[in-house]
Amino acid sequence: MTEKAKYRTWIRVYKLVIFIGMALILLDALFLPIELYLKVVAVILALPFLYISFLLLYSIYQFSPIGGNYQSRIHDFIVSKVDWDGKGKALDIGAGNGSLIIKLAKAFPEGAFTGIDFWGRGWGYSKEQCKRNAEVEGVSNRVKFLKASAADLPFEDGEFDLVVSCLTFHEVKDSKNKTEVVKEALRVLKPGGNFVFLDLFGDEKIFGDEQAFLEEIRAQASNLESCKLADAVQLPKLLLHKKVLGHARILKGKK
Repeated sequence: MTEKAKYRTWIRVYKLVIFIGMALILLDALFLPIELYLKVVAVILALPFLYISFLLLYSIYQFSPIGGNYQSRIHDFIVSKVDWDGKGKALDIGAGNGSLIIKLAKAFPEGAFTGIDFWGRGWGYSKEQCKRNAEVEGVSNRVKFLKASAADLPFEDGEFDLVVSCLTFHEVKDSKNKTEVVKEALRVLKPGGNFVFLDLFGDEKIFGDEQAFLEEIRAQASNLESCKLADAVQLPKLLLHKKVLGHARILKGKK
């Protein structure tokens, strides 16, 4: 049997386990010899955990190949937005298990590709799985993976012709200012180089006022385009929940 690449979804399983566990603990009150009103209170308290558990399960299903395969579709869309002749060096910030950078390597067979990630605990991603996926997909000779933080990239200024990132900047833990993390990505991009970023740029709790954020990025980029993910990719309504991709925006431009 031919080996297949293994790509996990963006949803962290441990979060799902926590919410399901909390819901079950509260619902156990139904079987305890306690007053009825306490049982009612326990059920009411369990409802938010049940709802979030359902939302996470639904998202896992829709992102996976057995469901809507939307994770792969979104990566395909990012690749389609890349404006590049494919000659030179490309960087993927937040490689995960390598899905996006491998798609890029297959789309641009003359390029050299680097994927970085911190591969922190709880994600289910690993550098080893990235390398194995690249081997299975036949691009390992042009793709390398490094462990690094997106807040402090181990590259020289202007080292890459293309930089992409998918839902990574908001997850960076070693920088409170996520705008600075985006600027760090632009630092390693060559003048005239292209970038495509997808993240929760519409979430003011993470990136602040959206217009102010865009103005800061425009100061370092030209031809900046910004659009909602929902306007670019047709997604199921529940995936547009603010806890999933409701705040997702795509930034595309040149340095």
